[in-house]
Amino acid sequence: MRSLSLLVGISSIALGVNSAAADRVADQRLSAATSLDEMAEVFMPEAAWQHQEVTALQDRLRETLAGDGHSDSVFLTDADVDPFSKALLVVLNEEPELPHVRYRFRYAKAQVVIEERPPLIADLVEVSRYNLGPARHAELVELLGEEQVASASSFGQAPDVAWRLITRPIMGQAADITHAARRELSEHTAEKCLGLPCRGIESLNDTVRDWPELEPTDFLFKPEQIELSLLQTGLEQLGQRQRDEQGRTTWHAPEWPESVAAGESFIEISLERGVGQDDALDLVIHHDQLMDDHTRALWERLVALGTGDASLLVTTSDQEPWPRPDW
Repeated sequence: MRSLSLLVGISSIALGVNSAAADRVADQRLSAATSLDEMAEVFMPEAAWQHQEVTALQDRLRETLAGDGHSDSVFLTDADVDPFSKALLVVLNEEPELPHVRYRFRYAKAQVVIEERPPLIADLVEVSRYNLGPARHAELVELLGEEQVASASSFGQAPDVAWRLITRPIMGQAADITHAARRELSEHTAEKCLGLPCRGIESLNDTVRDWPELEPTDFLFKPEQIELSLLQTGLEQLGQRQRDEQGRTTWHAPEWPESVAAGESFIEISLERGVGQDDALDLVIHHDQLMDDHTRALWERLVALGTGDASLLVTTSDQEPWPRPDW
């Protein structure tokens, strides 16, 4: 597996700039941005991304959460929603529902430097969604014949998309969205998820590592909010969400590793749904660049078998020592 490139490098490639040089320039700008607007110009340049009206976006998100009974907080319904969960909810709320998908999340940090003030640390999140339905339909048609396979529309028809969010913690909110942008992804780009092709119709999560055996877990899990619940359960296992005595979880932001530049992704998540025979969900979290003498990275995997009240959650984890082995 190749090490993750700078998130900003994707924008550089889209703009036709030499990626290596552009990464260095973008990284320097993200390290010393003087405003969140300046940060957004680097992370989501308007030439490559469609900027969204953030107030309306968050209002729609909160309306959806209120309808789902998501929060019993006296604050906003998204008060405890972390940057990863907020990115997932934006895609679920703004994009058409699809039965066969792969999500890739990448997480980085950057800072706003203001004279005579402590730097403002912001979270940079990218979530890309790949529609695997058409490829799955084509595979089944070739295998079984067109008359034995449901119509292409039933497999989901929507473009591959990416969203980028800049969030920050403020009073009463774990991840207030300050900037958001969307773009459709060309089917000709060779995107990588955990170092493997993102558009592959076989499970990447299963093959990316020689996993220890999956075991049932007693982590609390809400099958009615299955994607969000699985993601938050995985973050809880990593310690990024912590549970109080009342059973509520709150976001604890990951520490910014000293070896990681501004805008450089150090957490990547792959979430697959409908990849395989069953409507299972498979989540893998790769937390890289740990500040630890022995462990380079942590890996978590959670699989929800089935949906609804009958779903079963199994999990496993692994560690990656220093130095990283050759991929």
